[in-house]
Amino acid sequence: MTSETTSMGTSPALEHWVRLAGEHHDGAIERFELISARRALNLLKRNLGRARLLELLQGEIAAGDAYLRAHVERSAGREIGGTTTLSARGLSAEQFTRWLSEAFRREDVLIAGHPEHYSIHAATGGEVNIVETLGEHVCSFFMREWDDSVLATLDPAPSEPDPPGARRSLLALEDGTIVGSISNSFEEQPGGFTARLSVSLPATCGQHVIDHHLEHFAVEFRNWILRAAAEQAAAVPTQNRPIAEAAGGTDGTSRIRPLPGLD
Repeated sequence: MTSETTSMGTSPALEHWVRLAGEHHDGAIERFELISARRALNLLKRNLGRARLLELLQGEIAAGDAYLRAHVERSAGREIGGTTTLSARGLSAEQFTRWLSEAFRREDVLIAGHPEHYSIHAATGGEVNIVETLGEHVCSFFMREWDDSVLATLDPAPSEPDPPGARRSLLALEDGTIVGSISNSFEEQPGGFTARLSVSLPATCGQHVIDHHLEHFAVEFRNWILRAAAEQAAAVPTQNRPIAEAAGGTDGTSRIRPLPGLD
């Protein structure tokens, strides 16, 4: 227990908390707040629509563009990256990847994957324009088509080899400037699958930006996996409900477990 010094001397510091009666922690109330925050955010995004939302974020997007360009120039081709791994139960990798491919035609589902998704929509040439946060910046970039051949264009090569079946996509600004890449692989496991999710960015962005995006991956893919499982369960009533957790990545990211009752 910590202590604090008062005019009367040193006394034990007071512990401040609010819990539901009979509970040993305040996780239940935090869960109530999280559900309400999600609902409010979805309402605002839906009513604003993509065009008005992006208009509101013009200044932030311009700052994010300048941020990425500056780091591309400073890094001079050097990259930093990291990986996190999710374990999912109750859904196969084949079922999820099929669902995800179809979900890329459902912007509302993609936006709902993470609170800091502002736009994810198809662009010309098979690219996908994504507006989301990288670190503390709102950035607009284009995810190019999945292509194993881009591995040969990365300089330097990724610090970790991609596992069999992995696919990689380059991330580019509107003028084609490459700012990084993402890769993923999904491996079948008894009763479920594992998802290995990686990101690389200009080296001068720093490890904290990589760590932030690995957390971002954990949130969005957990939500998408649970959404896929719920839709699968609706089609097949006997389907078991999934449980997903993010295990520590190769760069030491912390385990992220779902809050009870949010699946």
